[in-house]
Amino acid sequence: MKDELDEGARYQVHDLGLKDYRQLANSLPAFLPKGVSQTPPDAATASFDMHWKGNLGKVSVSDPGPNRFAVEGMLTHATMAWSCKVPSKTFKFQSAAASTSHETFAELVNERNGSFFNEDDD
Repeated sequence: MKDELDEGARYQVHDLGLKDYRQLANSLPAFLPKGVSQTPPDAATASFDMHWKGNLGKVSVSDPGPNRFAVEGMLTHATMAWSCKVPSKTFKFQSAAASTSHETFAELVNERNGSFFNEDDD
């Protein structure tokens, strides 16, 4: 990972196909109350634009114990805008412009965990 983000990093997704289950329990049929059937989900799409910019310092955390993970990267600033549509319900939502978003904190990191914990990945 570079020490500086001159132009930053960006992750954009347009019209990602999703399923709208309307309620968390409906998306996890094993947790529905006994006798309640899962309602079929509606087709949905989501789009988002995330942008990270600036280097506010390094991040390095490791736990070789029972949690087995290692994280290395940088603290940064981030903005995001997103939208979603559920055509069968004539529902759509669009967030305010990314320029109006405010992060609590943002990080760009490489993480190793689980079976990948002992692997070197430079």
